[in-house]
Amino acid sequence: MRGIRTAGAGLGLALATSVGLAQPPAAKLGRIQPVDAPPATGGLIARGQAGEQPKSPMGGGTLGMPRQLPGPTVTEQRGPDPAAMFGSPIPYGVPIGQPIPVGHPFVVGPPVTVTPPSVLPGGPMTCPCPNLDPALCGGAYGPLGLLTAPNKWQIHADMLLWWVQRPGVPPLVTTSVPQANGILGAPTTQTLIDGDALSNTFHTGGRFGGVYWLGCQQRWGIDGNVWFLGPQGKEVTVNGGPNGLLARPFVNLNQGVPFSEVVAAPGLATGAVAVLTDSSMWGAEANLRRFLCGSPCSRLDLLFGFRYVGLSETLQITEQFARTPGSSPAVGNPAVLAGSVTDRFRTENHFFGAQVGLAGEVRRGRWFTQGRASIAFGDVFQSVEVNGGQLLQLANGPGSFGGGLLALPGANIGRFTQERFAVVPEVGVNVGLHLTPHLRCAVGYNFLYLSSAVRPGDQIDQGLDVSRIPNFPLPGTITPLQTVRPAVPLRDTGVFAQGISFSVQYTW
Repeated sequence: MRGIRTAGAGLGLALATSVGLAQPPAAKLGRIQPVDAPPATGGLIARGQAGEQPKSPMGGGTLGMPRQLPGPTVTEQRGPDPAAMFGSPIPYGVPIGQPIPVGHPFVVGPPVTVTPPSVLPGGPMTCPCPNLDPALCGGAYGPLGLLTAPNKWQIHADMLLWWVQRPGVPPLVTTSVPQANGILGAPTTQTLIDGDALSNTFHTGGRFGGVYWLGCQQRWGIDGNVWFLGPQGKEVTVNGGPNGLLARPFVNLNQGVPFSEVVAAPGLATGAVAVLTDSSMWGAEANLRRFLCGSPCSRLDLLFGFRYVGLSETLQITEQFARTPGSSPAVGNPAVLAGSVTDRFRTENHFFGAQVGLAGEVRRGRWFTQGRASIAFGDVFQSVEVNGGQLLQLANGPGSFGGGLLALPGANIGRFTQERFAVVPEVGVNVGLHLTPHLRCAVGYNFLYLSSAVRPGDQIDQGLDVSRIPNFPLPGTITPLQTVRPAVPLRDTGVFAQGISFSVQYTW
């Protein structure tokens, strides 16, 4: 019977505790009476006061203080303490770092749910938008749904439609009335070929590159690309015709006067002059990329690394002529019956430098905008190659000679080099659209500037020592110059390239 009575006491205390917990705190003070007794009619007895002890709901005796049971040391257990189970009451509105269970008996007021803070790239980050609710980026991605898990590889291929700054070219071909001989400064002289006539500098090209992230958090990465603008040339040809005059102007330094070489003139010769330009540009860069700051839908990265830019250009002038039979032997060199004269100027620029910059991206739903700005400091190695020659049909047979008109032996023919400090800034922006979770396309604009470059038109020296020109009829008494002319000025100037691009980007 002792075992039954003890079990009954424990069960009764548990039931009493559960009933108390189900009531508001204010209802826990009330009458204390035996469970099996009729409603009490006496006064109130506060909890903890001595009074009539409640009987066990299982019958038998009444519940008293815990007592030792016979045998081994065993103390009656009357159920756990509610405060030990749930702690102290939790006031409404105090965040605890996790949702409070609905129906918690000690919560006063509606349940409090504390939303965990969004995972921003400032801490442990994944991608700027992948793995996050698309609503954070301004709406769902439509049929894309959520973008997939963090990507380590990002590659892109771009088609470039760029324009390179027009080169500076002095007047190379002129025309006038026959009496003026196409000399610059004469009232009737007009320029036929110069820099304006050679202004077609449109290039098509490509760019290939990407980013490899060193970990799924995308905090450090290796960034790089290579690009090129394909060779682009323009040829301008002018034909004097039977009644027209063509001339190549220069300055006669021996006599200190403007002068010209007549290619075609009425009654003297027929001929044509062709000017050909060719240009190509290319480059590469490799950077270490470091995350700086961002949000779930944007990020800004720091770039620092190496940059290379190359620029190669050619300018060639070719004249062809044939002397008119029966022309006056007093004009020109009567021993030269026909032929061609060529001058060729070629320049190369190779820039190597250290680079620093910023790259960022902002996403809004399926749309995104990318921006990039960098500046490189370094040296540019420049070279100028000048060459010329004549292939003539003489009265006594054909002959070839070194030197043309503007490129002369013992003067500027050869290869010349120099090194200059240069700066290469570049800015670009892309606007694009996600096509699939991994594939997207974009259209963009780029501007690149090389602060120091040698270009072929700037290397032409039109001040000539006419005594050095092969097969040129000397006007009167000519004294050779003490200085070497024409010279190679190695004149450098800035050049920019700009244009639009169409890009396809893939991540995985």
